[in-house]
Amino acid sequence: MDLQRIRYFVAAAEDLHFGRAAKRMNIVQSALSQQIKRFESELSIDLFYRNTHGVQLTEAGHFMLNECRILLEQADRTTRIAKDAIAGIRGRISMAFVDNAICTLLPPLIRDYRQTYPDVELCLQTMNRSEQVTALLDRRIDIGLVPGPVQIEDMDSEVFVSSPLVAVFPRGHALASRSSVRLEDLTDEAFVLFPSSIQSRLLEIIIATCAGAGFVPDVAQEANHLHTVLALVDAGVGVTLAPPWVAHARALDIVFVPVENYTPTYDLVFVRRHDSTNIALKRLWTAATTKQRVRTCGPDRNEITATRV
Repeated sequence: MDLQRIRYFVAAAEDLHFGRAAKRMNIVQSALSQQIKRFESELSIDLFYRNTHGVQLTEAGHFMLNECRILLEQADRTTRIAKDAIAGIRGRISMAFVDNAICTLLPPLIRDYRQTYPDVELCLQTMNRSEQVTALLDRRIDIGLVPGPVQIEDMDSEVFVSSPLVAVFPRGHALASRSSVRLEDLTDEAFVLFPSSIQSRLLEIIIATCAGAGFVPDVAQEANHLHTVLALVDAGVGVTLAPPWVAHARALDIVFVPVENYTPTYDLVFVRRHDSTNIALKRLWTAATTKQRVRTCGPDRNEITATRV
């Protein structure tokens, strides 16, 4: 069914005058009359009564007018949606991230993006690093936020945040009142860490950092998620090292203390497929990788600063 013929019919049905309808549609009257006759022939229905006094809608014409208006509204809506998708103001983005990113880093980004592009559906989920890499390769997610470094063929990557780790103690711990600690101060401490089976980049950095300070952490308890690790520190099970942006976990009675001697930085990196044609994703990527400063602080400490590079 030709949408343009439907538009000609609606114009003629609303004006009940082929001349005025033709002028409204910017065509000559004979062309409009011819298109309507073809429309009627296509339907095998008379839509107008024609006489020397003008035209009137038939009973079928009245019903067709209402249905054709709905059809044209839907066609216009479909066109707008397609144009919005091309412009990146409508669409769908599947995004995954490691659990520590949701503490303070992602909420402002997600909130601002949703306010700017309310018609873009964000599908959010937590995944560890290996799960995200697999999901990106399988095209099950559009963008991931993973611990760096990241070198994956045919993938774009951009560092979102980078910072040395800080020590985490239960309140009342002997080291919790210090303005800073050295790694060597943790030699005899029990640690709460991740199990090696989940291949956590954060665990890799902690083990390497402690090894550089001359000791292997004594693991008292393991947990798969950082919020569980922090809760166990709060419970007095042990201490840990964590990225500074989790210092806003104020529901827990824990203390974050800067580490004096150098620790490797823990990076979170945005990753997407190089061949993505999702314009909404490109807009999110631009918003996510804008250069700025990220500041986080612990409950009883001076500001602990992480640099978004």
